[in-house]
Order: sequence, then structure tokens, then C-alpha cells
Amino acid sequence: MPGCDCGSPTAGPVPRAHTDRSVEASLERAERALDELVGPVYELGEAESFPVPYYLAQLPDTAGFSDATAAQNAAGVDPDWNRAFMKALGEALERYCAGVYQTTQFERGTPDAVDGAVDPAAFVCRTRPDGEPIRWVSGTDLTSGESVRLPAAFVTHPPPERRYRPAVTTGLGFGNSGVGALLAGLYEVIERDAAMLAWYSSFEPLALTAKTERVETMRSRAASKQLDVTLLLLTMDVDVPVVAAVVHREEWPRFAAGTAADLDAGAAAESALAEALQNWMELRGMGPERAANASGAIGTYADLPDRARAFLDTTATVAAEDVSTPVSDGQTELETILDRLAAVDLDAYAARTTTRDVEMLGFEAVRVLVPAAQPLAFGDLFFGERAESAPSSLGFEPRLNREHHPFP
Repeated sequence: MPGCDCGSPTAGPVPRAHTDRSVEASLERAERALDELVGPVYELGEAESFPVPYYLAQLPDTAGFSDATAAQNAAGVDPDWNRAFMKALGEALERYCAGVYQTTQFERGTPDAVDGAVDPAAFVCRTRPDGEPIRWVSGTDLTSGESVRLPAAFVTHPPPERRYRPAVTTGLGFGNSGVGALLAGLYEVIERDAAMLAWYSSFEPLALTAKTERVETMRSRAASKQLDVTLLLLTMDVDVPVVAAVVHREEWPRFAAGTAADLDAGAAAESALAEALQNWMELRGMGPERAANASGAIGTYADLPDRARAFLDTTATVAAEDVSTPVSDGQTELETILDRLAAVDLDAYAARTTTRDVEMLGFEAVRVLVPAAQPLAFGDLFFGERAESAPSSLGFEPRLNREHHPFP
């Protein structure tokens, strides 16, 4: 059981080994977590089957052995049934690891008094940090390898104390190894940073062509629901392809978006399109009235307003293979991403969140933090310095007062 005295603690640096497993091999391990009595995932079922399989996982109440209750729902969507099932299990275990902790394990103090502290003031916040005592988690500078202390409020989910900005899952990563988990977390941070910077500026996306088998499968299934698919390249100053996928038609729900990042732009397109279809299915299930009250502005964009049509209107097209970077293995992929973050002066950190039971299954979970990256936010938006400097460096104008973004 997490937190008991029956074994060695899992706190420490994220292991930097890389493990490749097939989906089937990963699924065989992850399914051991599915148990309605003692499993970290107690139920997993099919919510939708078309246009793509959509699984929902439910987690138990962790309050009996944790100072927080982990998020209790997770989802997985993919054109392949096994991949969708594994995605749902992976997201469930990722959320479980982020929400299982004891606050007594965290150091407490002011940023000035804690050795190696990464000051909350370095992060993009809604409420300005004022140097007050907070809880800290052990972490690692991903470039130098040095040990640091990271604000627990930005690592755990839900956090032990809600400070500075709304709690988000951005940067939580899960994988077959430490490298896989770090890649997942880094890609998500880069994706959401670019999506926000692109939308809240005069940036004009390029249309993207991606002819992978999985994209074509999803495109064909979407067409059976009269959905057109548009892929857009949103890459900003971090040289990692970021793709937005939009499915749209004339019957409600008329618009749904998804985003993803990957050095392989074709892979990013696959992930983004799966997310767009997931969001379209969720909107369809909500109906217009419930969607109007959903978080952010997805209900508004489901009506395909003029600004959504304008987002889809591109003047140039680029092929996925022309903006991709081939890499030989996971270690090289990780080093490449860290180099590209460093090239625009972005520091990256990570904390290991893996619980003992998940470690025994053969998986790793992390939280990746890039303090200066622009977070995806909803409602009352807030921006960091990059929201102005990054678009300006590329010749675009910041437009921070623009209408709410369409991203889920």
C-alpha cells in the first residue's frame, strides 16, 4: 500500500532508463491494476464505440491512505481498441500517482530558506507569490541533473494547498519507463504553451497534411458522421511540432478541437485527432444546454461561430514529414526536446510521483514543470511574460484580450 512502512520509499529522481514495450505487453501489466476491491483502478468500461473507441476508468477514493483524494475519472480514446483501453488505464494510474501522498513527507519553508528551491515566482501565476512558507517536493533539473525542491502545489494533483493558480494536470506523465513518462509530460507542457501563445496572438496557423494510417482511419470514421477534419500546425518558438486537430460539420456539435506535440508531426496529428474526436463525442453526449455550462468555451465553439471558422481558414500547407525530426530512441528524443527548450531559455524540472504499487507493475509517473511556459487556463485567464515575448520574437503581435480559446 502506498505510504506504508513495509518497503522502501519511491521518492527520488526519475529513473532515466528507457523501456520499449508493445501495447499488448503494457496492457498485460496495466490490467493487474484493475480490481474492484483493492486496485488503484476499480472499474473500466466502454463509453462509446464510434467513430472511435472511448473508454472511461474510475478510481477509488484514496482518502483512506492519502492526504488527498485522487481524481476519480480518466479516459482513453484511440482508433485501436487495445490502445484506447491502455490509454484509459494509463491516464487513471497517472492521476492516481499524482493524488496519493502524505504531506508529512514534504519539506515546509519559504523559498529563501529551502535549499535548491525553485521559487513559485518563477512560474506563470494568477496570484503573485509573496515568499510565504509552502510545502516542497524533491525534484530534478532535467538539463543539469541537479536536485531541486519544487512547490508541492504545482506537482501534486489535487495539491495540498491551492495557491497561485488553478490546479491543472498539465505536465503529468506516465510511461513504461522514466524516459517515457518524461516525454509524455514534456510534450503536454509544450503543446499547451504553444496552443495558448498561438491563439492569443496574430499567429496564423499552417494547414498540415499527415497521411499516416491512423490519421486516415480516423478521418474515414469521422466522415461517416459528416465530420470534416482539419489539421493545423501551431508550433511557436520551441522547435517541437504542435498540432491542433479540428473536427467540424454543419450539424451540432459543429466544432471540437484537440492538440498534441511530438517530434514526429504525424504522431502529434494522430494524438490531436483522437482528442478532437473524444471531445466531439463528449459534446454530443452533453447536448447544447449542458455544453453551454461546461468549463472554458467548448460549448460556444460547438456552434461553429465565425472566429472558429476563421481559425480553420489557412493560406499555406506543410507536410508532416517536412517539420518532423527523426530520432533513433527514447533517450535521444528526450535530449533533443530538452535542447530545444534550452535554446529558448526555458528551464525544465521533474518530480517522480510513482507510487510503490504502480512501480511494481513496471510503470513510471512524473510531473514535468517548465516554470515560464504559458499554462492552459479557463475562464479568468492569466498570462506570463512569454505570452508577449514569444509571438513577438516570431514577428507576431500579442492579442491577450482576444475571445476565449477553443481548446478543452
